[in-house]
Amino acid sequence: MPGIPIAIPSRPRHGLRYTACVDGIPVTVITGFLGAGKTTLLDQWLRTYRRGEVAVIVNEVGAVGVDGDVLRARVEALVEITGGCVCCSTYPELVKALTILAEKQPQRVFVETSGAASPAGVVRAVHASQDVWLDGIVTVVDATARPMNEPAFADLAAEQLGYADIVVLSNADRLSVDAVQAKSLLVAQANPTALIACADRGLVRGYDGPSTLLNARRTDVLRAVVPSRGHAGIQTLALQAEGELDEDRFGDWIENDLANFEGRLMRVKGVVAIEGIGTRIILQGVQSRLEVSQGEAWGEQPRASQLVIIGFALDEEELLRGFRACLA
Repeated sequence: MPGIPIAIPSRPRHGLRYTACVDGIPVTVITGFLGAGKTTLLDQWLRTYRRGEVAVIVNEVGAVGVDGDVLRARVEALVEITGGCVCCSTYPELVKALTILAEKQPQRVFVETSGAASPAGVVRAVHASQDVWLDGIVTVVDATARPMNEPAFADLAAEQLGYADIVVLSNADRLSVDAVQAKSLLVAQANPTALIACADRGLVRGYDGPSTLLNARRTDVLRAVVPSRGHAGIQTLALQAEGELDEDRFGDWIENDLANFEGRLMRVKGVVAIEGIGTRIILQGVQSRLEVSQGEAWGEQPRASQLVIIGFALDEEELLRGFRACLA
């Protein structure tokens, strides 16, 4: 289980809070636009488990489900939610399904959203349950698809990318190496913290099943140092500070300054150096839930801190000023 006790204060005064440990059943959310290849990916992943080891929730906007019939042969515990997106109209059904499936004690619950769903509602449902915890959001993108020009589609696609821990480029085998690299660059511009992988007919290149892929994204929290940027209304802010941070000031900044933007946050990821702590402190947050754990020891390497914040209507100058004021 990720997350261990560390010497960082747990003094919640807003929605944002530190999580020292994680209990319950891990939930992996698979999202992506209509026809991106979500069911094909999930079908391949389910083949790596015994039939009773994992549970699945499938969401379809239509009144009649189709994807559930495809996956039912792979899994015993499957709940199909039809007639609306789980991010809004069928949200209560998702919360109920998570509770029911958690009682069966599977190794993992996979939630496949409809192509028209925002990941935000699914994240809220997982956070609302005491029995499960969010172990990652996988966004599937059809590498061969042209960008959606309609604002509503573009905004949804950008949101699905912004929440992603992992982006899987499906149908990568249909493109040249250069074309795949170009597509990967576009994805990285939308979410520079996400791990990007390629899939051929649902088989992810270089990874032996979902557990290997989900674990791989934890070993490198920040893919690279990136400049702040914007993409389809979604902002990516890169906050950097050389030296160690004061523990109390940093805790106050999290619980006050950053929490002021709580409703606009999608992802918070970073590695920080805290005065008096010899290891890297790793932060991974989705919406208002912030998980804090210890990473590798700093050793002789120079100490520095970097946070990447993905959201909308963020005040970069205010956040950067407050972050740098935490320097010891």
